Formats: sequence, structure tokens, C-alpha cells
Amino acid sequence: MSQDRHDQHPQVTRNPQAARHHAPVLIGWSHGDRVVRWTDDGRTVEKVYARPTQAALAWDGRVLVVEALDDTPYTPSDNAVVYEADGNELVRLKPPRDLVAEPSWVFGFYTAHLGTDGQPVLVVATQVGDFWGRPDLTAGTLVDVHEWR
Repeated sequence: MSQDRHDQHPQVTRNPQAARHHAPVLIGWSHGDRVVRWTDDGRTVEKVYARPTQAALAWDGRVLVVEALDDTPYTPSDNAVVYEADGNELVRLKPPRDLVAEPSWVFGFYTAHLGTDGQPVLVVATQVGDFWGRPDLTAGTLVDVHEWR
């Protein structure tokens, strides 16, 4: 194989920094904990919340935390946050408000899990039923939203 062909192989990278892939790992978290911890490059990152968390997961160099859902009527919550592996906040997700006839019926994110493709799936609670979708980290909301059954 020539060197030129080798350099064009999709798994080969010339920039060693680009090859570095953070793989945060959650440690010691379970549903309802107020503290979410993960490791990144040998150090521990810790986030403390005032109320119990609904979900936490790590994927693709990031950590997603679903904070407590505010169950006060007509108080929608932007209660999901995505962190970079080092603990810096990347984006706070907003649940889509156009899922039901009245935007105030959207309560916020209820839970999250990794789908079969290894990407996060978030569930949005509403007054008339739940919906699920995948996060769009650029727009800060969900895409490919479907009714949760």
C-alpha cells in the first residue's frame, strides 16, 4: 500500500490531538441522586444539583444530565443539560413547545437513555402524553420527535 493511499484511509489521522477522544465514564450515579460524577482523563468531574436528578448518561465525549422536573403547573422546564467531558456546559436543552395544542402543557424532560445506535434519546413529559426525540446540540432542542407509547 502506498503512503498516499494510507494517509487517505478514513481511520488514519495526521493530527494526534484530533485522535484524542474523551470517553467520560459515569461513576456512582443512580436515579434520584443529587450529585453526578464522571471521570475524564484521570480526573473526577462533579456536578451538584439542588433536587434529585432524573437521568445521567455519557456518550461520544459528553455527559447528559436530566435535572428534576418542575411539576408546578404551567411551569415548563429546560431541565436537561449537556456537558463536555471536562465539565464545561455545552448546551441546555429546551423541550419542543409545539408538541401539543397549548405550550404550557409541556412540562420538560422526564428521562433519557442511550438508543441502540449509542446516541441519546430524551423523553418529554406533557399534560396529554409523552414524546421522545434525539438532541440537536446546535439548536438546543429535540429532532425526530415521536409520541412515546
